[in-house]
Amino acid sequence: MGKIVVGVDGSSPASAALQWAIAEAKLRGSSLDIVVGWDYPIMAAAEPVLIPLPERDTMVASAQSTAERMVADAGLAESGLVYHVFTPEGRPGEELISLSADAELLVVGSHGAGVWKELIMGSVSSYCVHHCTCPLVLVRTPD
Repeated sequence: MGKIVVGVDGSSPASAALQWAIAEAKLRGSSLDIVVGWDYPIMAAAEPVLIPLPERDTMVASAQSTAERMVADAGLAESGLVYHVFTPEGRPGEELISLSADAELLVVGSHGAGVWKELIMGSVSSYCVHHCTCPLVLVRTPD
C-alpha cells in the first residue's frame, strides 16, 4: 500500500486539498499522512519590542487541534481509509518535503496569496513545487 501525504493548516484551500487527497487515496488504495507543520513566528521590528511568544505546548496543541478538526470535518474516520496525523515542529514546507520523500503523492492547497505576500511570508506550496521529489498536486479553491 502506498501513501499520500497531504498538508493542512485549517484553511479553505487545505480543506479542499484534504478532500482531494481522500478521493485519490480511495482510488489508489493508499493510506494518508495528514501533516500540520508549525514553526514559531518570525518577527521583525525597527526597535526592540518584547512580544510574548506562545508556549511550545500551546503551539503543539493548536496544530493537533487543527488536524483533529480537519479530519472530523472531512469525515475521514468513517471513510475506511488508513491515516496518520503528524504535527512536526519546523518550517511547514520543509516538513512536508521530508515526510513525502517516500510517498507516491504530495497534496497541498494553494492560497494564491500573490507575489507580494509570498515574498514577505513565503509560500508552502511554492516551496513544495521547487523541492518535491514525488508527484505533487496543488489544489486551489474557486475563491
